[in-house]
Amino acid sequence: MIALWLSVGLVDSSRAAEKDATGAPSPAEAAAALAKDRGLPEWFTTSGEARLIASLPPATLTVDDEGHTLGQSMVLDSRLRTGFGFTWKGFEARTEWDLFDGQIAGDAWDIRGSEDARHRESLDLLARPDAFTARRLSLGGRVGPVALEGGLVTSRWGLGMLANDGAVDPEFGRSDFGDRVIRLRAATRPIAGESVTLVVAGDRVVEDELAEWSPLEGGEEAWQALASLIFGERESGRAGLYYVYRNQTELDGVRTTEAHIYDAYGELPVATARADIRFAAEGAGIFGTTSRGQSYSSREGLVVKSAGFTGIAEAKLKALPLRAALRAGWASGDADPDDGQSNDFAFDRDFDAGSVLFDELIGAVDAAAYAQLEDSAHSGGAPDGAEAIVAEGAFRHAAFLQPVVEVTPKPWLSVKAGVMFAWNTKPVQQVFTTARNGGVPTNHLGEATEGYDLGTEIDWAIKLGDLPLKQTWHLQPALLLQGGHLLAAPNLGGETVTVLSAAVRTRW
Repeated sequence: MIALWLSVGLVDSSRAAEKDATGAPSPAEAAAALAKDRGLPEWFTTSGEARLIASLPPATLTVDDEGHTLGQSMVLDSRLRTGFGFTWKGFEARTEWDLFDGQIAGDAWDIRGSEDARHRESLDLLARPDAFTARRLSLGGRVGPVALEGGLVTSRWGLGMLANDGAVDPEFGRSDFGDRVIRLRAATRPIAGESVTLVVAGDRVVEDELAEWSPLEGGEEAWQALASLIFGERESGRAGLYYVYRNQTELDGVRTTEAHIYDAYGELPVATARADIRFAAEGAGIFGTTSRGQSYSSREGLVVKSAGFTGIAEAKLKALPLRAALRAGWASGDADPDDGQSNDFAFDRDFDAGSVLFDELIGAVDAAAYAQLEDSAHSGGAPDGAEAIVAEGAFRHAAFLQPVVEVTPKPWLSVKAGVMFAWNTKPVQQVFTTARNGGVPTNHLGEATEGYDLGTEIDWAIKLGDLPLKQTWHLQPALLLQGGHLLAAPNLGGETVTVLSAAVRTRW
């Protein structure tokens, strides 16, 4: 059965709460403060990031039972993210773009026909349709007690489990995407003097894990309606509740998905004499029906019932430059592919769980499985919904536990290390080899699997710089060195997989 998951463009509740709170800065006031600090006109703001990442993936990694390898050695990719804001009489226009986004030199990977959204099979930016992408084209402002916003936007909610704008640094690894929607949003505080924010919105989905659409080229047609309540403030603790209805039609105009998504988030800061402590958690459930994927016993479609959870507890010591955190996540899995239900749950592809297991190994294995499914030497064509198995390294139908320690001996230097333990929440299997084995679970190498263990991953990161240079218009340059070392379980081949990267970036 083809797994189904939804990553929805939820409202950015933190931004809504901050801008709409009584006494909080309006968009115009915030823009004026930032402009003054940078010596710009009060009606104009700018932000952005330029980055170059050199990566060394495991070129000899075997990705299927036919002996094909990843085939990608050293590679360099770039991205320029730039944004501008204009304010006038309390209204704000904003735009943000990703430019020159993609691999520009080195070695492309060898996985054929992979449906890879990062287009790692190519070094030609001009051949990549999303190398120049609009992330935001919006207009917002207040009309009485209501804050309105309309246009193309990105969004983030909670810990980024389902709605992720791809603009927050992960614990380890990298962010490359960001959910984009054309949205009409209204937010208000319905109870005077109370920290309660009500948000309602409607979306035309432009891009997320399930859909990609453009006004010129078309694509999947996905619509969303949502409502939320946000309680409290960031400084003292807050919580939010969301309901989202999604209706999607596939490219063929026949297959559809109708889903109801429920999401809850809570965050509690605790200050003690020795440390600043933070607890945060997010959970979501998805219920509905879909004919995007099928099973052998349900040729007309599937019932969707899935759920996921993630949380973090972290402490920053006051006497020492030390931060310690414990992260965890769980996504339901579908143990019975023939019961007419889809129980697989996947997090947003920009949510990080390590940097090798899901991003590199499982991401490449999924892409190679799709290549096998659509290979004419194996079948007449990939089944409906097969593209859903290419998850771009998203954390799905799995569980993880990850302690992290970070030391910052100097303001310009931080060293971080973490260990991730991971398990599947359904039998470990690759869809093509398992189908060829009569449904008995086998991995991507055609080997029988047992249990749910995925392996242990050791990650480390060193960051130099990342401080604003006030003499140069607040440019914030940084050098980031990262490494991930996966000790794969026998279920995934049992080998050690290492990925190294070095990134140079400048933010402003």
